[in-house]
Amino acid sequence: MKANVAIVQAGGPTSVLNSSLAGFVEAATSSNQYNQILGFCNGFEGLIKNRVMHLEGLGEAQLEALKSQPGAVLGAGRYPLTSQGLSTIRSNLQLRGISQLVLVGGNGTMWAADQVAAACPEVQVVGIPKTVDNDLWGTDHSPGYLSAAKFIGEAVRSLALDLWAMRNFERVRVVEVMGRNVGWLAAAGSLAQSSLPDYPPFHFYLPENSFNLENFFTRVNEHLHNYPCMLVIVSEGLRAADGNPIAEFEIGGSKVPGGAAQLLSSELRSRGIPSRSEVLGILQRANTWALCERDRQEAIFLGRQAVKVLGQSKSNVMLGLPSDLIDFAEGQKVQLVELKGIAGLERPVDPRYLTESGIDPSFTTWLQNKMGEPLAEADSARQVWSIAAAQL
Repeated sequence: MKANVAIVQAGGPTSVLNSSLAGFVEAATSSNQYNQILGFCNGFEGLIKNRVMHLEGLGEAQLEALKSQPGAVLGAGRYPLTSQGLSTIRSNLQLRGISQLVLVGGNGTMWAADQVAAACPEVQVVGIPKTVDNDLWGTDHSPGYLSAAKFIGEAVRSLALDLWAMRNFERVRVVEVMGRNVGWLAAAGSLAQSSLPDYPPFHFYLPENSFNLENFFTRVNEHLHNYPCMLVIVSEGLRAADGNPIAEFEIGGSKVPGGAAQLLSSELRSRGIPSRSEVLGILQRANTWALCERDRQEAIFLGRQAVKVLGQSKSNVMLGLPSDLIDFAEGQKVQLVELKGIAGLERPVDPRYLTESGIDPSFTTWLQNKMGEPLAEADSARQVWSIAAAQL
């Protein structure tokens, strides 16, 4: 008798979250081992409210379209998981005859997947990593990160060239990127620095190191003594010594970090330093024009591999990407990590990648190697900057 399998997209979307879904549905359909291939809508809310879409009928053109579009076609988002909710999920899975469940998400999703696995021992539970924050343990990097990093690199480079043009009017530009608790995305701004040789050094502030406002002013003044302008990249989750975000706002009844760039620019202006803030915002995780092809292929690959892992009767595990580059060959294997060992944990940026002044070049080299492609118009950007740099 053929099984019923279901998949869930949870948490914040990415540029390649739908790619993992497409890879999974393709492999599940071609395996010919399933009666129904279901997708629960709006993440864990759908699991609890028993809202599903049938995916076994998706055609080739629809699956190909999914591989190139951002967002989460099933709906993702966040929803509280309680003991009552877990009981309801088990009843819903039993009602629909679902014996295999795949959850695509970040560390919060993997924590929830571990809870579901414990509450539903008769169901195989497998996780597929997804997060632009790149804060998941158990995988070298997560699908979604490389595309967001590429977007940030291109955006920061463009802002740097713009700032150079306006340096007699605006001296400090503070750019805020995503990253509530870790700074992998902010560090990606170093891609721009490497593509503009001899541009005034960028300054980076990540949640991994506590932020001190007076030290910040000191560094700004030292920098502006030597250079005509300054570009600062900050994580939205920048924290003071007491561990609290330096800026936050309320959304959906919850406080979330954000507004650090606006705060710092305002403080600079109050001290007589012309400054402007920029927030890259949701486009970091929702753009298609800076999509990294390797990121897309890795997302599809993990979706397909999830079907293989289920076929091997594995459960309570997340699929991870190895540190060596994969070649996407049919026999290529993923690394498996137990959900219990990574559930709810966050991986900070490796301290060896951080320096007193910002990001060590070894990080940029690592990231460029993972992306496997340069920033858009990298060559022309270098040539244009070589003309402008003559003024230094």
